[in-house]
Amino acid sequence: WSPAGVSFICLGSARFALAMGEDDNPVAKFHHGKRFGEWVIVKKLDEGGFGHVYKVESTKRKGQVAALKAEPNDVEGGSAIKLEAVESTKRKGQVAALKAEPNDVEGGSAIKLEAVQLFKSLVSRYLLTSLLQIAILRAMTESGDKPHIPSVFHAAKHKKYCYMVMTLLGENLKSLKLNCPKELMSPGTWSRIAVQCLYSVKLVHDYGYVHRDIKPNNFVMGHRDDLERARIVHILDFGLARSYAAFKNGKWVARRARGSAEFRGTLRYCSPNVHEKKEQGRRDDLWSLFYVLIELHCGLPWQTIRDKAKVETMKMNISDKHLVQNFPRAMFYDGLVALMKRLGTKPSDPYDWETKEQVANVMKYTKPAAWEDAAQFFKSDPINIHAPPLPTAVTVGEEVIIQDLLKVSS
Repeated sequence: WSPAGVSFICLGSARFALAMGEDDNPVAKFHHGKRFGEWVIVKKLDEGGFGHVYKVESTKRKGQVAALKAEPNDVEGGSAIKLEAVESTKRKGQVAALKAEPNDVEGGSAIKLEAVQLFKSLVSRYLLTSLLQIAILRAMTESGDKPHIPSVFHAAKHKKYCYMVMTLLGENLKSLKLNCPKELMSPGTWSRIAVQCLYSVKLVHDYGYVHRDIKPNNFVMGHRDDLERARIVHILDFGLARSYAAFKNGKWVARRARGSAEFRGTLRYCSPNVHEKKEQGRRDDLWSLFYVLIELHCGLPWQTIRDKAKVETMKMNISDKHLVQNFPRAMFYDGLVALMKRLGTKPSDPYDWETKEQVANVMKYTKPAAWEDAAQFFKSDPINIHAPPLPTAVTVGEEVIIQDLLKVSS
């Protein structure tokens, strides 16, 4: 709900109310058929206070569709998207989407002067996050497409906005869970989804990053029209990710841990270590995934609680028996596969939100997924770092963190 004369603008997790006149329209709207390089707008998919998301189609490969996202070009005198951090790529059979936002917010009458500085600060943070995500996605896909990682196909700078074309995906697990009976996934669907989530998290770890915001919203199924990805879980939103290792002189070197780290993540799913302000590592992503899987299957004890102190107290004091009282005894890969076998569930069976007819159509064009026989993948350890990172007395600023990530991904 939005009262008259007020527009709500969402940037990341922030939401602002800014006064606007009825005739003010800061959103960069694009018409059907407008071209962005090889990409042509097919239709609008979604819209927000300052941006639209469009489905686009390639003019070079018939039937290849995607999504385009555009962001402000000049918020504080700098480019919103540093194009040197991304490269134009063309992937066969990919789906993507376009989101467009205006460049000149301050110059118009849309925002009252007293809100401008706050807005600029928040937008700058948002754009920094976008750059970080592009760098990480580039690092993970520069050797080729990854089945559980979205791709950035192309990025370019326009006079009033920058845009990037990337993989268009479907619904997230939070949304799909609500469509399941009793709003909980059945064991057959849950076990297959869980293996894929674990697989995607390990992919991120194998490139030297910890995600730090594992939650159902950040696991998304492929778009229904993308037959190669429709039934694959993808991991999204690397805005809070951080490198835990860097590849130097032919080997991976652990990044030093900070003595104290700010809260990063989502209250409901973050690990106990986050509440204690400890540096996050791979184990903390797995803690979060553990909480996610409990919620998807049988619900978390604290999922209706909003008070941070109460959630923290429950996490730090709850017994393992209570936490997993409705949870299958077996857990990660071997346990999940064992559960699938006991249920007689095949990877090709319909998920709770699918019909047999939908699956039959997709399976005609789909090869067996790598996670269906993932034993060797989960045994692999390309990073080969098994000890905790050494502590450092210096707290590294976010700008330095991003530069480190860009160096790793360059």
